[in-house]
Amino acid sequence: MSPLDKLLEEVKIERHRQIDLPGSEYDLVNNVNDWIAIASHYLTQDCSRKGITPTRQDFHSSLVKAAAVIVAALEYEENLVRKGHIKE
Repeated sequence: MSPLDKLLEEVKIERHRQIDLPGSEYDLVNNVNDWIAIASHYLTQDCSRKGITPTRQDFHSSLVKAAAVIVAALEYEENLVRKGHIKE
């Protein structure tokens, strides 16, 4: 398995984990800004602040979670079009 395949598998596993979380049924009502805010949360969660450097595992985990959220947003893209949140 290539390094890329391993990373994509991690994202896939995380996406399935997210689907199983309570509240995921409300993903259907997310708008564009909601998806961006959720992904941004994970993207900025472990940035270096005030001299505190994140661990490699924390950094990696946050990026995998953000990637899985982005995949979720792409999965709901058609719903966003139907609701008029994005244009065709």
